[in-house]
Amino acid sequence: MTARKVIRRIMARRTQLTLLSAAAIVCFIATAILTTQVFLKLGDYRTAYSDNIQWTVAKLEVEHAKYVFAVERLGHETGNELQEMRRRFDIFYSRVNTLETARTYRQVLSAERARSLVMLLGQSVREQAKIIDGDDASVRRNQPHLLQLAKDLTTPILSLSSMGISYDVDRRETQRTLLAKKLTQLILLSLSLLTTLFALLALFWQLYVRYRRRAMQNRTTLNRLATIINTSQDAILVICPSGAILEGNRVAEAIFDLPHDDKSRAAITDILFKANDEGTLMPVSGETLIGSCAQGPNLCTKLNARDKTGRTFPVELSASMASRSGDNVCICFLRDISQRVATEAEMHAARDKALAGERAKARFLGMISHEMRTPLNGILGALDLLDDTPLTPEQTRYSQIMQSSGQLVLNQINDALDIAQADGKYPSLSKERFDLDTLLDELRQGQQAHADAQQSTIELIRSPIPLGPVLGDQNRLHQVLLNLLSNAVKFTRNGQVTIEATRLGAPGAPLDEVEFQISDTGIGIAEQNLPRIFDDFVRLEDIDSAEGTGLGLGIAKHLVTLMGGEIGAESVHEEGSLFWVRVPLPIAREIDVTIPGPEIHHLPPRILSVLVAEDNETSRFVLHEMLQKDGHYVTLTNNGAEAVAAAYNWRFDLILMDINMPGIDGIEASRRIRNGNGASRDSRIVALTAHYRPEHNERFRDVPIDSICTKPLRRAALRDILSGGPVRERPPATRTGFDTQVLDQLCAVLPAPNFSRILDKFIAEGQGFIDALQDTHDRPSQDLVGQLHQFAGSAATFGAVALQSALCRAENAALADDKTCLDRELSTLPDLWRQTIDEINNRRYAA
Repeated sequence: MTARKVIRRIMARRTQLTLLSAAAIVCFIATAILTTQVFLKLGDYRTAYSDNIQWTVAKLEVEHAKYVFAVERLGHETGNELQEMRRRFDIFYSRVNTLETARTYRQVLSAERARSLVMLLGQSVREQAKIIDGDDASVRRNQPHLLQLAKDLTTPILSLSSMGISYDVDRRETQRTLLAKKLTQLILLSLSLLTTLFALLALFWQLYVRYRRRAMQNRTTLNRLATIINTSQDAILVICPSGAILEGNRVAEAIFDLPHDDKSRAAITDILFKANDEGTLMPVSGETLIGSCAQGPNLCTKLNARDKTGRTFPVELSASMASRSGDNVCICFLRDISQRVATEAEMHAARDKALAGERAKARFLGMISHEMRTPLNGILGALDLLDDTPLTPEQTRYSQIMQSSGQLVLNQINDALDIAQADGKYPSLSKERFDLDTLLDELRQGQQAHADAQQSTIELIRSPIPLGPVLGDQNRLHQVLLNLLSNAVKFTRNGQVTIEATRLGAPGAPLDEVEFQISDTGIGIAEQNLPRIFDDFVRLEDIDSAEGTGLGLGIAKHLVTLMGGEIGAESVHEEGSLFWVRVPLPIAREIDVTIPGPEIHHLPPRILSVLVAEDNETSRFVLHEMLQKDGHYVTLTNNGAEAVAAAYNWRFDLILMDINMPGIDGIEASRRIRNGNGASRDSRIVALTAHYRPEHNERFRDVPIDSICTKPLRRAALRDILSGGPVRERPPATRTGFDTQVLDQLCAVLPAPNFSRILDKFIAEGQGFIDALQDTHDRPSQDLVGQLHQFAGSAATFGAVALQSALCRAENAALADDKTCLDRELSTLPDLWRQTIDEINNRRYAA
């Protein structure tokens, strides 16, 4: 604790009052004690001491003189002088004995000189006592000796008398000093007590002034609060636990006609009502209001109130507890929200109308996008077929450029559809490993023909150190750079376009950011137009070419922002422009992912015989069509038992085994095939599953399955399996939860009637399952597990990734008998199913 805090605490009024009160009490007690001590001392001084040393020594001196006089008279024969001498000796002897033995005089006679004198007196009187105790003749005979002994004691007795007087003087001086000290202390304590009392008086005066001022302020504040409450537009009520309305402001009195008589108070049950589930208005009691405030203020509760005319209107209640004369009361603020409720109803109607318009717009965009995708699918399919024919190196390069550009356009159309269905939000980014130098080469080659038409050149300035493999979203980066490069080529005639890429940072400590600069010697951009060129739907009026929507640079800026980068432009009108982009592209390590080159489908070198074990009819049909399209022999089985029998009787080059099937599942069927003596015991087995669960690891350790693939199985992945190569990972689903390429491949592989038929069958299967969800509590759990698994397989076949994942999670919960998790996952299925149906209905237009 700092010194300032200590001083502040000491200066607190309560601390001052406590300290001063304690000091006054202590001073009062000490004064009382000292006063008592003074009066006791004065009493002692008024008391005569019987054993006063001065008096005792004086008496000793007197008795000694009388004894000497008696000894001297022994020489005169008067008859009784001997008896008188002995009586005087006895008195003298007793005085000496008192000095020797009395405790009272020990302190006085404790000095060495005094003790020796007393001892001398004692020895002398005892010697004289021996003589005096003899017969009369002996005493008369020794009278001169006795007289001498008696006279010899005169000097010691005088010395003792002098010592006694000195002691008595010193003692009295000490007593006077002590009394003066006590009186001084008493005076000081009295002064301290008076000072403390005056300080207390001053403090009490300050407190009186302060509390009087505070009382005035409180009165002013109360007047202001009363004014605020009475001028408030809200009705304010004070309610006791019984429900009686104790007080109300003017608004409350005007609305509810509250009586002013305390004997006839209104009840809150006649004013406040709450609608139950059936819409009936139930009165609200005082206990209910107080109970709602038990855990804190009850804020913004919507209720209904009834005014003095009987009209019921919506109100917003804010209530809190307060203590009044020891009793708890509820302070309620009631605000009429009739206008707000009407406004909210209008806003909801307007929102519903706007949403309907948005849905219509999204559907229109989806239809347009699919109409554009149809010829693009034909172009890309024709290019795939063209790759299977003998081509010259130059034709192969042109084909790759067309494939890259066509796929980019297709991706952008898919993104446009995703954006339309996600309320204008851009899709999420992916992170993959790709070669940046190759990407730049493809960009330059793809735009070279356009540059030649403009009689311009494209120069790629390579970095001294190759950029090499990086991690990022290749498609988005390609889209951004292609947009900038195509604009530069379009607006440059008889000039030069330059592409330059550099990794930022020092050569020995490169950063994650790469800067791209695309410059041209074209028409340039006016300075006043530079700030708005990245806005959506902006086309510059001073540019001759009017084609385009004005979305290109706006989309580029949004994509760069999503990637965590920056984009900007510099330009001089009629001289050229420079656009720069900085995006984070970390250097990819070898352990990250494989560099994706041109998509090469690893077709098997020969026709294969394939056994498909799949319990889902739709998945079985799709696999059959995809395999048969590539010319393979296909045998279909519905369950594990049929697969084991077929593998025992015939030799197959490849077995595609679904893991979860009724009866004998795929794992047990694979084990039986491997451990048996059938014709296909050594064939390659690939397990298929709609949802790979961790517990499969333990089961697969003892089963020699060659690999595991997760549904949906795309055509490229299927060809990788057939060729024996590594299976490429599918890209992540879009934020709609749908893998669009799976549906596109089904559309390309299957004839239109078959494609439409299996789509209708999947929709009917899913709708039947969703409609029967309310009966899940009455179904046997094993039956539910089977239906979930069946539906998940169908969803995977059509690329409904989000729906498939939810079904698999529900299946796991059912297997683990986790009812809470199962109910949670089942509750999400209707919404996911509606999203899947919308996606399928939108995309089937492309078929």
